[in-house]
Amino acid sequence: MNTQHGPSPDSQTLPSGRDLALAWHLRLPDSLETAFSEQFRESCARLIPGATAMMMVIYLVAFLVEHLVDPATTAQAWRPRLLAMMVTGGVFFLARKREPVYARLLQPAVAAMALTMAGTSIYLGVKIDHPLASVYFYICFLAILMLGSLFRIQLYWALPTSLCILGALAVALFGLSDFSFAEALVIWSFTLSGTVMSLFGQYFFERLERRLFLSDRVLNLHRSELRAANLSLESQATEDGLTGTVNRRGLDQRLDSLLHKMQHQARGAPDSIAVLLFDIDYFKPFNDTYGHQAGDECLKQIADVPKTMVQRATDFVARYGGEEFVVVLGGTRLRDALVFAERMRARVERLGIPHSGSRIGVVTISVGVACTSAGATSSEHLIKLADQALYEAKGAARNCVSCVEDDGSIRIMTS
Repeated sequence: MNTQHGPSPDSQTLPSGRDLALAWHLRLPDSLETAFSEQFRESCARLIPGATAMMMVIYLVAFLVEHLVDPATTAQAWRPRLLAMMVTGGVFFLARKREPVYARLLQPAVAAMALTMAGTSIYLGVKIDHPLASVYFYICFLAILMLGSLFRIQLYWALPTSLCILGALAVALFGLSDFSFAEALVIWSFTLSGTVMSLFGQYFFERLERRLFLSDRVLNLHRSELRAANLSLESQATEDGLTGTVNRRGLDQRLDSLLHKMQHQARGAPDSIAVLLFDIDYFKPFNDTYGHQAGDECLKQIADVPKTMVQRATDFVARYGGEEFVVVLGGTRLRDALVFAERMRARVERLGIPHSGSRIGVVTISVGVACTSAGATSSEHLIKLADQALYEAKGAARNCVSCVEDDGSIRIMTS
């Protein structure tokens, strides 16, 4: 006997992100690209306040070191440093804004900050005559590195910004500085190597981010489909297929829930609950005379009457069994429930469904009304009281409304 271990070839697994293919340029279809960019900007915005604060500290430390090494350089360096700090501060305040228009400006602002940082450093490297002036040119590498590692902006912003910095550095080193060709080549090659490694790492980081984004989208789609399927199954399990009303199981669940909330004074719970139990007068003779198909059509027309009358989220109509229906009205006192019951009875009579077995020639209903004010503490007790009132209504020649008063007595309403 062969025993198979592990999942079968046909078994389905949820996507992990690694099984999703991406083009080499990483671009997604327009709608997905827009959604990914918004998500990426939000994560980027959370990093920027702390990153810009760190940049401010670095600028201050650099200015202090310059002053300690050569106080004369501070006279030339403070203005470019101040400009770079002002741009960095602008990025900080931009990241604190939550409006979408500011969020879209955030990544180009970071790119401008890197260009300013690199540009001021190149300017100082060319203008300042000091043995350690070459250090300023190495700051270009830090400006490129911070785009991907510290601020995490998207690659399509980091790549052109890095190329601009490399181009400006090459012009300064080979055309404006006093370095020999070999010295300039060493500095530029170092910056180029660091840039390639930084962009390479950023490329694969963003690739992973995009795969995770797509994986989340697929998982959310599965969750939505599963939720819709569960709602459909729940609806089928608690809905009467013929009339579209709540079935007996759904009645018990929803009425018990309403009573529980009312008794525990939950938020949004009704302060009283009324139950209207009604059935179709002489329905068996109607079926015998007109057939079961006509009987089913009659049930649907009768059920539609209270369904069009209920308005609140706590109100619903249920098929109790056969030709019996229940209307549950949350937050309704006995007096208002009787008005509802009488209107419902009158509307059913006005439907004018022919019924030769009825004393008035059309289909009518009898209604029994009970309210929690009569002392009912459970759904069974409340429906039992309504059933007692319905029994009295049927005994009083039908086509009328009967109710259980707060003191437990039963009263027949006359139209």
